[in-house]
Amino acid sequence: MTKKIFAVSLLLFIAAGFSQTASANDDDPKYVRKSFLNFSYLSDKIRLSDENFNFENLEGVWDEAGDVLRDDVKGIRNNYGFSLTRGHTYAFHKKPIARLVTIGLDAIFFDVTYSNYSVEFPSETLGMSYLEDGKRVYIDSEMSLHRMEYSLQVGPSVTITPGKQLTIAAYARYAPTFSAILADKTFSGNYASVFVGGASLTFGKIGVGMEARIGTCDYKRLGGKGNVSFDGGRINTSGFRAFVQIRW
Repeated sequence: MTKKIFAVSLLLFIAAGFSQTASANDDDPKYVRKSFLNFSYLSDKIRLSDENFNFENLEGVWDEAGDVLRDDVKGIRNNYGFSLTRGHTYAFHKKPIARLVTIGLDAIFFDVTYSNYSVEFPSETLGMSYLEDGKRVYIDSEMSLHRMEYSLQVGPSVTITPGKQLTIAAYARYAPTFSAILADKTFSGNYASVFVGGASLTFGKIGVGMEARIGTCDYKRLGGKGNVSFDGGRINTSGFRAFVQIRW
């Protein structure tokens, strides 16, 4: 709990500092702030994939999303995680519809994530093992995992500006991602398919928001000197980001 309070306080402090340099056309009461920067605290789980979850089966995707909302996903929950996101909304029309609604396409140019996990049960579940005298040995001791990701995102969004200062935005995006896991001095990584949906509420330049994320990745060993590897392991990830947002 102390870590979470510290993380939120740090995000608010950073956002307040950045807001001093953010600019907007405040003379126009219907100016829509289309650029944004998010500082996020991440809570998620990773687990082995199963037949009910793949992006060729939309029913499975929605079942997974329902499990995320009910917090009914079994797996390893992260200890903590952070992300930094920078993007822009490209409006399909010059002025808000009825001076209220802007429909556009969100483009995220920069999204980096770090998340830390602890494995506290037999690692055979995650496929972590090594060879000894020609036999595969599974590791049962606790181990820290470090997951790092870089993403681009694209998807439709709706922005509502009921007044001069208030901005409400909702979005759904596809996020092509490179995901890497560091475990026992060994890197594993690959392309990951991730879907993101969320909303934000901003007053002036500063706001808050939350988004849900689900995705999957077939990890391959990339290098390292450790004995542990995620090579050939398909991992699902699902969770939430709570963020402080700057808009301009």
